[in-house]
Amino acid sequence: MLVQTETGQQSLMPIKNKLLQQKDLSIHLFGDGFSFCTPSNTDYIQTPNGEEDFRKALKEYFNYYPEGSFNNFSVVSFLNPSTFVPLSLFDKKESQRYLSLYNKPKKREGFHYDVLEEENQVNVFSHPSSLFKDIKSVVSKFEFLHYNTLLYRAVLELGSSEIYSHQLFIHFHAKAMDLYLIKEGKIIFNNRFTVENEDAFLYYVFFVIEQFDLTAEDFELVFLGKIEVFEGYYQIVNQYHPHIKFETGAHTEPLDLSTHKAPYLAPYFS
Repeated sequence: MLVQTETGQQSLMPIKNKLLQQKDLSIHLFGDGFSFCTPSNTDYIQTPNGEEDFRKALKEYFNYYPEGSFNNFSVVSFLNPSTFVPLSLFDKKESQRYLSLYNKPKKREGFHYDVLEEENQVNVFSHPSSLFKDIKSVVSKFEFLHYNTLLYRAVLELGSSEIYSHQLFIHFHAKAMDLYLIKEGKIIFNNRFTVENEDAFLYYVFFVIEQFDLTAEDFELVFLGKIEVFEGYYQIVNQYHPHIKFETGAHTEPLDLSTHKAPYLAPYFS
């Protein structure tokens, strides 16, 4: 279930992520631009001047497509980290406090939360308040959610092994990564880390391994996607761990940071 706290709208969401279909459009928001994702194409548009560039580019793209081209429209935020709160303990009035423990919201930011009802979790995140005004200037109805909601569901769907008690999933962005640790099909740890080189990458991977006292035979390392720019990371970790797997997901084309800053999630709609 997706809850939009500022618009007051609630809509049911499926347990599994949906893939982009013929009449779907999803805009994925990043700090320096956005990806315009349709079933046939993914374009990355840089917005060096922030809101002004975003508003202009958004209008240009919607003017290019005839009215009625898309039946379903979602916006996925990659702008800020999020945090998960157990559904039984969640209070929307405490959204700022939940986030302040992990990622202090900036001025002029609003709060949203996605309810993963099937997992009894709530994903809380912040976003620039101006986003809604800009998006609603070109489209009146859309779903708004955080990428970590998509990622959480993707990891759960993939997280089963008859060989290993644990699986450590690694999801790369440009200059960051998400780590999800699964034990016997359940997520027991997740976090996002800034990563710009192999040393930082290994530090955070081994931090999780040590915190949960895992031996090499306890777990499988699963990379979400295989992206050329991160080849050095794949090679260096291969020197320390023998059980590695790559999941390419719904992609039929090579994953590339030039069109999407977290390309494994590019095909997902909501």
